[in-house]
Amino acid sequence: MCPASRPRGADLARLAAVVLAAGAALASTTSNPPPARPVGPAAPAPQAMELPRTLGLWKSNFGAVKIEEDLGRGGPQSGFLQGVWLYERDGAEVIGTFAGTLRGNLLEFSWQEPATPQPLAGAGYLSFDPSGQSFAGRWWTSARDRGGEWTGWRAPAPVGDAWGADAMGGVGYGGATYGGDAPY
Repeated sequence: MCPASRPRGADLARLAAVVLAAGAALASTTSNPPPARPVGPAAPAPQAMELPRTLGLWKSNFGAVKIEEDLGRGGPQSGFLQGVWLYERDGAEVIGTFAGTLRGNLLEFSWQEPATPQPLAGAGYLSFDPSGQSFAGRWWTSARDRGGEWTGWRAPAPVGDAWGADAMGGVGYGGATYGGDAPY
């Protein structure tokens, strides 16, 4: 995961479509357990939290993020989640995928991001605020040569917006500017 220069004008509808297309790619990367954590802070102990509070659209220090249940790995409320993040690097959109298991408010995941000459891959964890308004966690590469923090937050959206409060059950995403003057 490479830090994003904030995406400008990214289309969240495209991000939602990518989630569906990423399912097959995730299946091959999530069948193996995530690599061991690098030396450093361990994941916090899970706290009770309702699974739906993790789902939906987020803003993050790695761009736009969408998290949904991974129904290919388990039924509704099984705790299996998958997601994508989208940002711009060197004028091109970069789409990364992740999948893992949610225990309470703690998601432990594996991830993959396209890169040249080889894709980047690794693991990490996200700890969600039990209110469902933010998350904080860590990520690292499989080679454990890179890692960092991953933080996310909800942003209010205009009521009635396609990605807004009505569609998100009161916690929307779109409508506001993100990382500059270009609105999503």
